[in-house]
Amino acid sequence: MNTNHTLAHRDRSRQLVGYWVLAVLGAMPFAVQPFFLGVMSAEFSLSPDELGYIASADVLGIVLASFTGFWWLKRFSFKRLIGLSCTVMVVGYAALAVTESFQQVFILRVVAGVFGHGIAFSLGTALLCRTERPDRAIAISVVTQIGFSAILLLTLPQLLDLMGVENIYLLLGLVVLLGVPFVTHVSAAAPTTAPAAKSAGSSKRIALLLLALVCYQIGLSSIWAFIESLSGERGFSLSQTGIMLAVILPLSMLGSVLAGVLDLRFGRVLPVVLATAVASIGLVVLINTQQTQLFALAFLVHQLAWNYGIAYVYGALAEASGDSGAEVLAPGSQSLGTALGPILAGLTAAQFSLASVVWISLSGMTLCAIILILMQGTYRARN
Repeated sequence: MNTNHTLAHRDRSRQLVGYWVLAVLGAMPFAVQPFFLGVMSAEFSLSPDELGYIASADVLGIVLASFTGFWWLKRFSFKRLIGLSCTVMVVGYAALAVTESFQQVFILRVVAGVFGHGIAFSLGTALLCRTERPDRAIAISVVTQIGFSAILLLTLPQLLDLMGVENIYLLLGLVVLLGVPFVTHVSAAAPTTAPAAKSAGSSKRIALLLLALVCYQIGLSSIWAFIESLSGERGFSLSQTGIMLAVILPLSMLGSVLAGVLDLRFGRVLPVVLATAVASIGLVVLINTQQTQLFALAFLVHQLAWNYGIAYVYGALAEASGDSGAEVLAPGSQSLGTALGPILAGLTAAQFSLASVVWISLSGMTLCAIILILMQGTYRARN
């Protein structure tokens, strides 16, 4: 009996590792976005609005994949879905080495987003939400994604001078291949535990909270996509920016840790309001300084605040969803915010100035906070 229990535990651990790796690979475009956009801008001399479209290409594909997940999850085996997504991700990065225009890059990344990263991220996140302790599983997933991004942003700028742009693209494809042995443990027999029975959620509440999640994600993606351009405008090199982000990303995880420690001690609305206020201070300082250290500190403050608040936005949505299963739409909604942020920020920067992208970030977080304030009391806080 002990042997069977040990084997079951080992199988469950392998499944969880597979989920986390699948989610990390799916989120790769966002993990390397500042570096990737910097390289694209230099190689194709892109304007701010074109940078916004490139930043949104992968994520737009992820949105399409996520919102059609109800259809493909029921019709195809996990093995086929994982095989398709990994193949498309590898080919998508390798093909960048032969692209010659903005239009080719955009189309290629949209296709890779739908059939590669979109399937991987949606499937991995959905399976994590079905585990026995989904909150903890998602929290660990966020930590692994941030850590993975930090490693890439630290190493890729250094390797760029040694290997060249084309080889960097091939290297990203190799990174996906290295993750394949881990995701092969994901199977249809994945050990999941359904949550306790909950009452059905109101469609109106759920729709508003999904909108809040979109807005909150815009608060991150709009500034994240242009942080390299903002630093470059101040004379910081790509290498300096990569090192800065590699240091900031691991430290920003402390925001999520704080949310986990405090849990619902202050409810869900107040933490999001506080996160918005603190992030506002960080961004105002960021656009008004020319000092490297102060610029990095201001961006760290924004990242800490955002990571602190996101858990409560997800918590509100999960509670309001009841047994409707609407939380499945959360990855797509968050990805939609990731896609819209760079577009809105790029259009704003083209119309006004690069510094104006911070107002898109603040507007998104503020709208989310307003929605949660208006929704306060319409859902019961989970004990």
